[in-house]
Amino acid sequence: MFRSSAIAFCAAAVVACWGPAAEQDAKPAGGHPIYGLCMEMHDAKQRSMEEQAVMLHELGFDGAGYPLWMDENLEKNLAVLDKEGLKVFLLYATINLDQSPAFDPRLPDAMRKLRGRPVTICVLLRGFPPGDERGMEPAVKVLRSLGDLARENGLRISIYHHTGDWTDSILFALKVVKQVDHAQVGVNFNLCHWLMVDGGKDYEPVLRDNVAKVFAVTINGAQVGTKTWTDGLIQPLDKGDFDNQRLLKFLDGVGYRGPIGIMCYGIPGDAREHLERSVRVWRSWKE
Repeated sequence: MFRSSAIAFCAAAVVACWGPAAEQDAKPAGGHPIYGLCMEMHDAKQRSMEEQAVMLHELGFDGAGYPLWMDENLEKNLAVLDKEGLKVFLLYATINLDQSPAFDPRLPDAMRKLRGRPVTICVLLRGFPPGDERGMEPAVKVLRSLGDLARENGLRISIYHHTGDWTDSILFALKVVKQVDHAQVGVNFNLCHWLMVDGGKDYEPVLRDNVAKVFAVTINGAQVGTKTWTDGLIQPLDKGDFDNQRLLKFLDGVGYRGPIGIMCYGIPGDAREHLERSVRVWRSWKE
C-alpha cells in the first residue's frame, strides 16, 4: 500500500473545534485525542508543512504524526507544529531486519531530541516475508535496544502491523512483543490492515487480552469484505459499513486511553474536505 518508508505511514492529527466550547464537543469516546495517517500524501492541494499545521490548528486538531525526520527538519518541523499548538503523537521509522545496521544510525539521536514529548515511535518491520521465524532473533534484539532508548527519553515503541511487512498481522506482532518482553514496546491496532489480513476474525478478544500493549489505534471508514484500499478499506468516516462506533466503545470498555488515528492513505481530493467530513462523524458520536 505504501510506496516507501517515507510514505509508509503519513500523518496528521484530527479533532474538531470551532472555539473553546466546540472543542469540548469534539472529543467523544472517552476524550481520546485523534490523529490521522497519510493526510498529506494524496492531498490535492499539496500543502507545505506550514500550511498543514495552520490547517490542523484551524480544524482544532490535537496534534500530528509524521515520518521521523532524521535531519535538521526534525527541529524545524517540531517548531512549526509547536507554533500552532499541535502535539506530536506519532513518528514512524523503518527497521530492516535483514540488514546491519537495521535502522538509520541517526535514529537514536532523533529520539533523544524528542524527550519530553508524548511521542510513540512506530516501527515498520521489513526484510523477511510475513511471519518468517528468521526475523524473530534480530527483531527481539533491535526492539529491546530501541525500548531501552525509548525508556531513557520518555517515549514508546509500537509495531505497526502493515500488509506485506514481516509483521503484517497484529496477531504475529503481539507474538513478537511477548518475545521482546519490554515495557516500552507494544503494537498498533490498524483497522484497514486488520480487515485486509485478519478481517474474518473477531477483534474483541485480541484487544481485550492485549489492551495494555496497544499503544496506538487507527480507524477509517471501511467496506467490510473488500480487498481494495482506496474507496474500499480506507475511506472517510462517513463512508463504508464497518461499525467504528462499536469498536471505539469496546476500546473504552477494555481500558484503552490512548490516541485514535484516522487513516487517510489514498483518499483523493482536498484533505481539508475529507477530514472535515470525518470530524463531523466523530463529533456526532457524542450526540
